[in-house]
Amino acid sequence: MNRRIVGSGIAVALAMAGLAGRADVVTGFRYGADERIRQEYFDHIPVKADPPAFSRGGENDYIRFRTRLWAEVDVVSNVTFRARLVNESRDWFYPDPTGKPQRSTSQWPEEWVFDNLYLEVRGLLDNSLDLRVGRQEMMYGNGRVIYDGTPGDGSRTLYFNAAKATWRGIPKTGLDFFGIYDPSEDQMAIHPSDRDLTGYTGCKEGVTESGAGLYATNGSIQNLPFEAYLIYKHESEYDVAAKTNASGAFVKPAFAWQTLDPKHKVVETPDFDVGTVGFRVMPVFSDTLSGNLEVAGQYGTRDGQDQHGYMVDAYLLQKLPGDMKPAVKAGVYCLSGDHPKTADDEGWDPLWARYPQTSELLNYSWDSEQSVVRWSNLIMPSLCLTFSPTKAITTKASVSYLAAFEADGSGGGKERGWLESFRTDFTLAENRFLPKDKLAGHVMVEVMEPGDYYKKNDTAVFARWEITYAF
Repeated sequence: MNRRIVGSGIAVALAMAGLAGRADVVTGFRYGADERIRQEYFDHIPVKADPPAFSRGGENDYIRFRTRLWAEVDVVSNVTFRARLVNESRDWFYPDPTGKPQRSTSQWPEEWVFDNLYLEVRGLLDNSLDLRVGRQEMMYGNGRVIYDGTPGDGSRTLYFNAAKATWRGIPKTGLDFFGIYDPSEDQMAIHPSDRDLTGYTGCKEGVTESGAGLYATNGSIQNLPFEAYLIYKHESEYDVAAKTNASGAFVKPAFAWQTLDPKHKVVETPDFDVGTVGFRVMPVFSDTLSGNLEVAGQYGTRDGQDQHGYMVDAYLLQKLPGDMKPAVKAGVYCLSGDHPKTADDEGWDPLWARYPQTSELLNYSWDSEQSVVRWSNLIMPSLCLTFSPTKAITTKASVSYLAAFEADGSGGGKERGWLESFRTDFTLAENRFLPKDKLAGHVMVEVMEPGDYYKKNDTAVFARWEITYAF
């Protein structure tokens, strides 16, 4: 662990030294770095399948080190090229990492990848059109449909290989057109690890995700901002190893659209096409009361089998009087589930939003399903209290009831359980060593009491602390 800390520190120190010596020499040239150190511990997080019953085998305890170095240059006043390199490694406390895949045990500084590598052109067509082409990060709305293009590597990277055009030809209106192509393997990785970036369970060859979309924002009504989107996604076909029972016979595929090929001992999953249409409104009722409502529906096909799902995300946020800026948020998040007795798939497909949307613990509860972090089949009413004891500290505590639309879990019921969360974010220093530098972090704990949706009812826990220095 000491070697990794030293190595990460050297990388950031070198970048700091370069910044101090070069920032004012080359006009239109900027660069910097950030170092994130976080320890994560979790245990007894339930999954739908039994076995394995618990995500990642149960208890996990490790430290993650992520180093990012970035630079950008203005080719001309309205054209910018940006690149960012990232490396992440881990030190394991438990379990013994022997036998784990290389992506989970890589040593610093083995694998470096570009998570930003794009060219941006601004102010075309009388200052109404911007273009960005290349590897970039994208997020829309609350991140319910577009946020993470590489869910298979966790929070190490979030990038999309994409082309995006933003048009502002109508007052108070923005219109984004984008195209995405995300293969499971990064061909540009330096000293690559065996890493599946799109993260489909049991898939050895990897799945390529591609698609296109239109996302519109409108603020012409002052107290009722509005967003709407239309998104198409394609997932390539893939095979997984066929399972056998105690007698050696092949187990029937889990989904109606899958086909068993006993000759090659695989289960074939056809390619998938899905279209999603949705809208989001953010009403402002008063200086202290605001809200959010996002509704989306989708329809897709897998080799003649239909998929149709829906999503609803609604909440009210009430600011309360007091020096600590308290606020209460009450809401509900609903994602349709797949009825296990029909040939169609009625479950919501989260598109490019397979990441810890509302909970780190729940992030792991979808581990053994069709793809990692596949948020679906969920009813989640929540109540959250936020307050700031000081300017540098913000604390959030929440409680959520978790249920499922469909009783397709190992326990046979529809109650996923209760989830309690506590998180404190803090800033330790700003503008201390360099202009605009920041040392910050957080601590968090989540506890889940599983319900009858799962076969196991052990109390699940996720805990994390993090420190990040960025400039």
